[in-house]
Amino acid sequence: MFKKCAISGSEFEITERDLNFYKRVGVPDPTLSPLERVRRRMSFRNERNLYKTKSAFSGESILSMYHPDQPYPVITKDEWMSDKWDARDYGMDFDFDKSFFEQFDELLKKVPRANLAIFVNNENSDYCNYVGDIKNCYLCFGSIFIEDCMYGNPYYSKNCVDCFLVRKSELCYECIDCQELYGSTHLQDCYSCSECHYGYDLRGCQNCFGCVGLRKKQYYIFNKEYSREDYEKFVGEFSFCDKEKVDFVLKKFEELKLVHPHRASVVEMSENVTGNYIFESKNCSNCFQISENEDCAYNIQTVQNKDCMDMNYTEENELCYEYLGNYRNNLAGFSLVPYGCHDIWYTDYLYNCKHCFGCAGLKNAEYCILNKQYSKEEYEEMVPRIIAMMKEMGEYGEFMPSTISPFAYNETVAMDYFPLSKEEVLARGMRWREVDESEMKPSSYEVPEKIKDVPDEIIDEMLACEASGRNYRVMPAELKFYRKMGLPVPRKHFFERHKDRLAKRLPYALFDRKCDKCSVVVPSAWNPERSEKVYCEKCYLETVY
Repeated sequence: MFKKCAISGSEFEITERDLNFYKRVGVPDPTLSPLERVRRRMSFRNERNLYKTKSAFSGESILSMYHPDQPYPVITKDEWMSDKWDARDYGMDFDFDKSFFEQFDELLKKVPRANLAIFVNNENSDYCNYVGDIKNCYLCFGSIFIEDCMYGNPYYSKNCVDCFLVRKSELCYECIDCQELYGSTHLQDCYSCSECHYGYDLRGCQNCFGCVGLRKKQYYIFNKEYSREDYEKFVGEFSFCDKEKVDFVLKKFEELKLVHPHRASVVEMSENVTGNYIFESKNCSNCFQISENEDCAYNIQTVQNKDCMDMNYTEENELCYEYLGNYRNNLAGFSLVPYGCHDIWYTDYLYNCKHCFGCAGLKNAEYCILNKQYSKEEYEEMVPRIIAMMKEMGEYGEFMPSTISPFAYNETVAMDYFPLSKEEVLARGMRWREVDESEMKPSSYEVPEKIKDVPDEIIDEMLACEASGRNYRVMPAELKFYRKMGLPVPRKHFFERHKDRLAKRLPYALFDRKCDKCSVVVPSAWNPERSEKVYCEKCYLETVY
C-alpha cells in the first residue's frame, strides 16, 4: 500500500512485511515517509556542539551538549549515575485532559540529564560525546574503542584524525567509510589497505597512490603499475603541503573516479538486502551502514539488530521500533538512548529499566509512567488508557516531535544529512541557533604552508576558518600528528572539514538506477542524475576481478 507523507506530501510505500511488523509491536501505520521519520529522530541527537554550563547539582562548570540557555537541568555523568538521587522524585500524575507530548515535554525539562553521552571508560577524552571505551581522544563523536584519535567518528582505531566511519584502522587521515587501514590518507570506500593515498574503492592494496577500483595491487600510481623504485621516487617527491601538486593529484584522481565503474550498492556477505554499506546481514530493506542485522528495515548505523525497524546508532537489539542510540534493548519504541531495557515506550535516557512509559532519566526501575511509580496492576490498567487517548489525538505511533527536542535543528545530525534553511526550520516549528559572535573573531596569524615551517607556538594561536570564519585551535597532539605524517595544518574549522567529508558520501536514499553496462535496473544510492558510471553487482565484479 502507499500513503502520502504528512510533512513532505510525497508518496511512500508500506509493504506487507512492514504491516506485519507494526501489528507485531502494536503500533499503527506510520504517517511520515522513511526520510521524514529519520529526520525527526536525528533532530534529537547533538553530537558536536559543546558548551560550557554549570552542574545543576554542584554548581561547578562543566562541558555539555545542552546550551546553557535551554531549560534543562544538566549534571555530570558521574552525578547522573550516582545513587544519591532518584528520577522518580520528579514523577508526575498523568493528566488525560492534556496531550501526552505536552506532559512529556514538561517532564523532560524537570529531570536532570547527563551533560554528555559517555557510556563507559572515558580516559583523558573530555571533549567527546556519544562515546565509550576511549583514551586520549579529542572531538570524537559516536565512537567506541579508540585511542589517540581526533576530529571524527572512528571505531576500534588508533591515531586516526579527521576520519568518518573508519573501523579497525591506525595512523590514518581524511578517510571515509573504510576498514582495516594503516598509514593511509584521503581514502574512501577502501578495505584492508596500507600506505595508500588518494584512493577510492581499493581492496587489499599496498603502496597505491591516486588509484580507483584496484584489488590486491602494490606500487600503482593513477591505476598504472610502477617498479618499487619509481613508485617510491614519485611518493618521495610528492608533498601534501604543496598546493600545486595536490591540485594536480586531485584533478587526475577525480577524472579516474568518473571513468571507473562504481558499485550500485556496497553489500558484503549478505542475503536478500537493499540499501548501502550492508555487511553480514539478512532480510533487510532500505538499510544503510548496518552490520549483522536480520529481518530489519529503515535502519541506519546499526549492529547486531534483529526484527527492528527505523533505528539509528544502536547495537544488540531485538523487536524495537523508532529509537535512537545505545544498545541491548528488547521491545522498545519511540525512545532516546536506552540501555539494557525491556518493554519501554516514549522514554529518554533510561538505564536497565523495564515496563516504563513516558519516562526520563530512570535507572533500574519498572512500572513507571511519567516517572511516577505504579504497581504492576495499576501500570497495566493505565497504559492502555493512555495509548487509546494518544491514538485519538494522533500521537501514538509517532516519534517525539522535533519541536520538543532539547536542541536547535542546526545543532543536530539531522542538519548533516537533511539540511534545511533557517526559514524552513522555523516554518516547521523548530529552533535555529546562530553562531556565537565570540567564536567568529578575526585572526591575523598566517599559517605556514609547509608543516616543517610551522612553529610550536601555533598551539597558542587562535585561527579563523577560511570558509566560515569560525575560530579554532591546533592541539599539541594534533601538531605532532601532522608533523609525523607530513600534512599541512588545516585551514578550516573541524565543522567545515566534517561537512566536506559528508559531501563526498552518498545519501541515505535509494533510487532505481540502470546499470551502465547491461541496462538492468537495480536499487542504488547513486542518483540517476549523477554522471558517474554505475554497474550492477554482476557487471561490477566482472570488471574489478
